[in-house]
Amino acid sequence: MRKRRLIVFTLCATVIVGLGAGWYFAMNSNARSTDETWYFGPSNARWVITEYADLECPYCRVYTPQLKQWVSEQNNVKLAWHHFPLDIHGAAAVSEARLVQCAGTLGGASAFWQAIDQVLLRTRSNGQGLAGVLELPDVSAEDLSHCARTKMDIRAAVEQQLAQAKSRGIAATPTIEVTDSLTGHSIRLEGPVDSAALLSVIDALAAQARLRKD
Repeated sequence: MRKRRLIVFTLCATVIVGLGAGWYFAMNSNARSTDETWYFGPSNARWVITEYADLECPYCRVYTPQLKQWVSEQNNVKLAWHHFPLDIHGAAAVSEARLVQCAGTLGGASAFWQAIDQVLLRTRSNGQGLAGVLELPDVSAEDLSHCARTKMDIRAAVEQQLAQAKSRGIAATPTIEVTDSLTGHSIRLEGPVDSAALLSVIDALAAQARLRKD
């Protein structure tokens, strides 16, 4: 992952304009719908933060708990996870993505996010895989394993999210996309994004929405 942070705004499919070294903006009114995802945070929140992430990514391992903590302190923000298992992390990343997808299918949003937490806590990272098994209160380890091994719709869901991310030019994990659910406009940021940057992005999207109204 590059240390340099990129911000990408896209207006309909228009132009990307450089605003200084390492910063790029564009605005997208056709942001990916996350209605099929299991949200962390209020379901009716206006601001949707989508994290494109790999469960074997050491940066995601550190950053995701921090992002979840920040989201939990906001009144109008919800978090969506988008699977993006990197090729360099091999089968382990794909296997873990299927496990947490199964957790959501079998146990809902709570089980999904608990599974993410446990994988990030127990993974050895960089393609080395999990140490131990997931222990979820509402989903048995046997059911979880069977689902991940045999369910073709789970495989398809992970593959679809991966293909979507690649088609949209996502190249690194974590990548963050902040979307205004009222307008569909979004801003993309590459790399671990601190709370000040997230609030600045939300302010920018809110200002853009006010301009459209005027």
